[in-house]
Amino acid sequence: MRSFLSKFAAVVFPVVLFVVAEGTVRSFDHTPFFIPVAGNSDYLTVNPAYAGRYFRGFIPQVAYNPFLRDKPDSVFRVVALGGSSTAGYPYLFNSAFPERFATHYRSVHPTRQIEVVNLGMTALSSHVIRDMIPHVIDMNPDAVLIYAGHNEYYGAFGAGGANRNRILIRVLFWCKKSVLFQKLESIIAPPVESTRTMMEQSTTDVAITKDGSVYHSGIQNFEINLEAILSRLNKEQIQTYVGTLVSNIQSQSPLGSDSVATLHWEKGLDHWNQRDTLAARGAFVLAKEFDPIRFRAPEAMNQVIEEVASTNHATVVNMEPIFGFGSEDSLFTDHLHPTSTGYDLMARSFLQVVEPKWVTKASSLGAPEPSPFDAAYARLLIVRLQLGFPFTKGMSEESQWQQFERVLATHQQSGRYADSLASLSVTFHTPVYESLLEAYQRNLAEQDTSLALSHIRSLLYWQPFNESLHFQAAQLASEQSTNLAGEVMQLVASRFPSERYLNTLAAMRIRQGALDSAVQLLELIENDFPDSQVMLYNMARYLVMTGDTLTAQLYYQKYQMVRYSGE
Repeated sequence: MRSFLSKFAAVVFPVVLFVVAEGTVRSFDHTPFFIPVAGNSDYLTVNPAYAGRYFRGFIPQVAYNPFLRDKPDSVFRVVALGGSSTAGYPYLFNSAFPERFATHYRSVHPTRQIEVVNLGMTALSSHVIRDMIPHVIDMNPDAVLIYAGHNEYYGAFGAGGANRNRILIRVLFWCKKSVLFQKLESIIAPPVESTRTMMEQSTTDVAITKDGSVYHSGIQNFEINLEAILSRLNKEQIQTYVGTLVSNIQSQSPLGSDSVATLHWEKGLDHWNQRDTLAARGAFVLAKEFDPIRFRAPEAMNQVIEEVASTNHATVVNMEPIFGFGSEDSLFTDHLHPTSTGYDLMARSFLQVVEPKWVTKASSLGAPEPSPFDAAYARLLIVRLQLGFPFTKGMSEESQWQQFERVLATHQQSGRYADSLASLSVTFHTPVYESLLEAYQRNLAEQDTSLALSHIRSLLYWQPFNESLHFQAAQLASEQSTNLAGEVMQLVASRFPSERYLNTLAAMRIRQGALDSAVQLLELIENDFPDSQVMLYNMARYLVMTGDTLTAQLYYQKYQMVRYSGE
């Protein structure tokens, strides 16, 4: 008996000791997935430090999307998953397709609150996305949007990286749940600081030949992980939408050296010059397929998406029609990241599937151009990307950074305030929201209300609880009739649904011809404020435009009664 107790203690004591140590350390040093919003305990946001467990020397930025701790049924909550294209690279997150989705959703449902939580991050592979699914389920989303598959070779734990064994990755992720393990890992393998781009830091096997073992491993990993992701979401009865993958095949030559890829690329150019579009597209696709540097997903990934989605009741969103062959120069910023227009079209593609009856005139309102600051910020990120591997080969880390510093200096001395501010934010010298605020204030000082509205629109995404800032935005928007003004007013009214803001937005929608959106707003105001003079007047205008002049006359008479009774 004594021998048994000794053996039992020998086994149990280390376990108890570990549990106590884990609990003690966790109480003082723990990185949760969600953290409360400072100054507003009703809201949570994703912890930007959480992603550090998946990277060494680099923590990708995550969108600032506060969401209610306790979700009411009236809120439509959407979670977006994917890599840098979901995050909106090279733009700030407010230009990414998840935020554009929310913008267009509000144009269809102006009286319903929508929350978007964009979990897209640079270099996220399906391994990491799968590991985050329990947290996604905890958010109780109404819909999940997925655009992923480009990072299966060089992304975090991709098939072309150092840690490529799928089973070991799952074990490692399980171990990473322990704070003690994370501490031990940081001691054994401390972060390595580098100024190289994430594309360079994540690349180990530079050349991945078509139909080789690593090539097939990437496809297999994606299929297994996507199956696990979609089956779990389906089990929780969460509607899931998966976008097919697109990339720049016409304007981007093969990134690696391969004679077959080069041959197909040259054939594609010849066919294009001869105006044989079909043959050109086929050749360019083959050039991408044989490109040994696989930052663009092979066509097999889309086959996986179609097959896995069909067996797990997920809906496929086909991106190919909007990024049709021949549009690459206008819709891609580089080898695969869309322009701001491209991201807006992606959002529309998702919304047309989520909302099949999306046929209101509001849906035809064009997307405003990024603000000068947003555009300059994106240009600098592209310049930095293309100074590194695989776009520029054989250049040392020091030489890359020296060249980029020269570009930054040029921007700072250009005389254009947006370029100067963007150079400071790209290098983390000035927070983005401070740069946007300075740009906005400069525009006001110069009485350029159009640009001021453009910058304050971006700033609202970084300051979602700043009521004073939203009031200023509403003042600017109410003086203009552009699509940008409508977008800003829509965002303000969704966050602070006062009678004044809702009436202003309804009037804008009437002027823009978005009558379905306008009447929803007017009916909401009428329900809460039946004697609102502005509502009664706008309802009369709306009814005249729809041909119901008899009812319009009744509303106008009531408007006059309310107006003159208050004098």
